[in-house]
Amino acid sequence: MPPKDKLIGKIKEAAGALVGDPGLELEGDLQQKKAEAEAEAKRLEERAAQKAEVTEVEARQREIELEQQRMATEAAAAERDARIEAERAAEERKVAAEAAMREAEAEQRTEAELAAVRREEAEARAAHERAMQAAREAERAAEQANQTADVLDGTRQQMEA
Repeated sequence: MPPKDKLIGKIKEAAGALVGDPGLELEGDLQQKKAEAEAEAKRLEERAAQKAEVTEVEARQREIELEQQRMATEAAAAERDARIEAERAAEERKVAAEAAMREAEAEQRTEAELAAVRREEAEARAAHERAMQAAREAERAAEQANQTADVLDGTRQQMEA
């Protein structure tokens, strides 16, 4: 009820008291109380609407905070995952480099061993060739000695005869 209803209620209450009509007086009192109750209800509704707005704003603010926390958590997780992936890739590169180094060292050892075998083989061939040459020279010397012996035998037989 508008404020005029309260005023009308006061007028009715005063008129009932003035003329001695308790019904009019009661009606005026009830009209005032009704106007006051309606005004109080309106104030309470406005206060409730304000509280609802504040609550809605607070709820929205909390949603925003939660979303920010979620995004920060996701960003931290993504950063952690990226760091882990980078560490894993670095470790893989390190392992691959170590494996390549071991392979290169093994290849160098193999090459060195092969070169040593080739040197030994060449030395063995050279030694064999020298031994063969010495054997040929010994055979020639033996042949010459045999020829000389034959000549000497022939000369001795002629001298004996």
